[in-house]
Amino acid sequence: MVGNKDASRNSSTRNSSGKPPEDLRRWLTLVVAIVFLAISLGAWWFGSDASGSSNFLSAASGRIGIVLAALWLAWPSLKRPAKWLPASAPVIGIIALIVVAAQPKLILPAIPIVAGLVTLSALVRAFRRA
Repeated sequence: MVGNKDASRNSSTRNSSGKPPEDLRRWLTLVVAIVFLAISLGAWWFGSDASGSSNFLSAASGRIGIVLAALWLAWPSLKRPAKWLPASAPVIGIIALIVVAAQPKLILPAIPIVAGLVTLSALVRAFRRA
C-alpha cells in the first residue's frame, strides 16, 4: 500500500518522459517582471500629467519589475540552502532583531556581537568537521 502512494505521488510530479517538470513559479515570476517593466515603460513613455502620478507609477513598477527579474535570475540558487552559512546564523539574527526592536539604542553594540557569534558558530562548525 505504501508503494502505491509513493508511485502515485511520483507520477504526479513527473511528466510523461520521466523528467520532473520545470518550476512554474519561476516562469510566472519572469512574466510578472516583464509586465511590470512594460507598465513602467508605458507610464514613462505616454504619461505626461502635471500631478506626477505617471512618474510615480513608472518608478514604482520599474523597481518592482527589476526586483522580480533579479528574483527570477536567482531562483535556482534560492532552492538550495547556503552551505557556507552556519545553521545558527538565522537564529542569532532573529534574536538580535528582537533585542534591537525592544531597545533601539543597542543597535551599535549588537552589530559586532552578532558578527562575533556568527563567526564563532562557523569556527565551531569547522572544528567539528575536522
